[in-house]
Amino acid sequence: MNTTLKLLLLVLCLNCPAHARTRQQGPLEKMVKAASDALVTSPKDGEVCFSPDEPCDAKLWKFIQTAQKTLDVAVFDITHPKIVHEILVASKKFPVRIVVDRRQAKGTHSLVSLLIKGGANVRIGKQRGIMHDKFTIVDGARIETGSFNYTNNASKNNQENQVYLADPELVKRYRERFEKMWREAKEPDDSLAKS
Repeated sequence: MNTTLKLLLLVLCLNCPAHARTRQQGPLEKMVKAASDALVTSPKDGEVCFSPDEPCDAKLWKFIQTAQKTLDVAVFDITHPKIVHEILVASKKFPVRIVVDRRQAKGTHSLVSLLIKGGANVRIGKQRGIMHDKFTIVDGARIETGSFNYTNNASKNNQENQVYLADPELVKRYRERFEKMWREAKEPDDSLAKS
């Protein structure tokens, strides 16, 4: 049996729901997760993802990696280090704008301060209630949206969903919504940048 097939069988075995829920993730499982994430392809128009059964976190960062001109993110909660890393990498190449919820941004596990320290253009949602949106727009032409927060819990524990869309009319509505949110949002205060 060749090495690729052995790795695929190991990934399938270790990622089965019964196994995933009965063991802590050790070094072998982490290596298998990294190997299986490497096999994930960038999402296509109309593709859906359901966590924790599918690698929605990997789908999202592969989607972010496809951006070439702009990246706009509206997200309630962001604690996933790899997703933050990919946003920061993109922010060094082209304009990236992020709107986050004011309360979640100050949470103990939030990585918003890391985004700010990394130089990302972050604003705090200013609206009645919470900024509960979860969507990313790549190059003004494709979107990811759904219930999926950009957190480890969303990828490993919670029942969440994502959908990837490129329909011009839908994308236009999301772009318009983001622009409104961006105009109304406020700059983060110094305490958030220092946390």
